[in-house]
Amino acid sequence: MKFRFPVVVIDEDFRSENISGSGIRDLADAIGREGMEVVGFTSYGDLTAFAQQASRASCFIVSIDDEEFGDGSDDGASQSLEAIQDFLQAVRQRNTDIPVFLYGETRTSRHIPNEILRELHGFIHMFEDTPEFVARHIIREANKYLESLAPPFFDALMNYASDSSYSWHCPGHSGGVAFLKSPVGQMFHQFFGENMLRADVCNAVEELGQLLDHTGPVSASEHNAARIFGCDHLFFVTNGTSTSNKVVWHSV
Repeated sequence: MKFRFPVVVIDEDFRSENISGSGIRDLADAIGREGMEVVGFTSYGDLTAFAQQASRASCFIVSIDDEEFGDGSDDGASQSLEAIQDFLQAVRQRNTDIPVFLYGETRTSRHIPNEILRELHGFIHMFEDTPEFVARHIIREANKYLESLAPPFFDALMNYASDSSYSWHCPGHSGGVAFLKSPVGQMFHQFFGENMLRADVCNAVEELGQLLDHTGPVSASEHNAARIFGCDHLFFVTNGTSTSNKVVWHSV
């Protein structure tokens, strides 16, 4: 399934007719030709405000060669680095894994302190490589990040729903097909969407594992949930609180 997680470019020269603007547009076009959406922002304002995009982006590319980042003086450079550092801190508070790249001239990269460098996935040296090569590198990192997002069971469920598998184990659900036979059913189907109805499956699907004997993606997801909650063991069950209470009673 194709999700909308664009590459976010923050560069005031994104639509300018100077050399920096030309370079970043060439890179954005190369990313687009590879099938990845690019969203460009041309007004910096409070740079940390863009950190709110961290939940809906696949990658950040931030230019550091614009006039807004300083006039070459020590004070200007200090303000530039402080703005970048505040942006990275705001991003990492929300998302520790999303790729962040800086884009600028090679001479600029020499002045970036280690506390900024260690939060980056790379520094894109302006015109040092072809846009196509850099685009593929960025997309590789973005895809690696996106592939790591879904927990085990949700990942398996998405693959199952997108693989056009028939629900023979649960024929009454029928993947929502029954709703297509009446006008109000069509309305219901369009409101909730086909993915939700195709993912309405039984608790014993080979591709998704078994809830009753805790195998496959179910087991992997239980181990992942146990890690998150900091417990020794964690088990998923069907039904509601009554079943949960029975599990607790049996365990003690």
